[in-house]
Amino acid sequence: MTNVIGRTRQQVKIESILNAMKTLITKYKLEVLQRYPDDLLVHDKAMLERIAVPDSKIAWMVGHSHTHLVALGFHPVENLNVQYLTHLASEDRFFILTVGKEHCFKLSEVDRAQFAALSATPVPYERRGGSSNFWLYRDRAKLGHVAIEQVGTWQSRTVKAVITPIRGISEHEHAALGIWCSYAITELTGTLFVHSEITWAEAVDSAQAA
Repeated sequence: MTNVIGRTRQQVKIESILNAMKTLITKYKLEVLQRYPDDLLVHDKAMLERIAVPDSKIAWMVGHSHTHLVALGFHPVENLNVQYLTHLASEDRFFILTVGKEHCFKLSEVDRAQFAALSATPVPYERRGGSSNFWLYRDRAKLGHVAIEQVGTWQSRTVKAVITPIRGISEHEHAALGIWCSYAITELTGTLFVHSEITWAEAVDSAQAA
């Protein structure tokens, strides 16, 4: 997804997914696009751009006043979010978005209990190291390194993170690196609301990884 063609294909896929979501919102006469359109068209879109890669499974909950996505199988804490989302409103609808290659995807409706059970989705990724300096692994293979530092004062601080991927990892593994980095930043700072700057370094060969 680093060349122009790749980005264009990803944009087309995201728009197709959003259109399918809007169709379901209309089908169930939900009012979220009238009340809070940015929830879907800005926030969910931005998340889809990060995680709607081949082999991704994404939980989607939508109601009159909200829409939320959960990236399943990337991080154990992320998985748990599906349980919280089953307690918001009785009119909410629940779906699983399965993303394939190219423009392929599928949206399947599930009930509330099935949605909550998605918290048990297996996570094949493992962090080795502390929250500020770690390698991410999958099946004993290094996927990339994350280094995080905090600069500035406690009242006005910035978190700077550098992600160095291993050359040749999949799009799913690339997305996982970003998610594990974000959770590490939250772990370090104790808040979701800190200014952060994430830089992707040039990929390195596994033999170069120290």
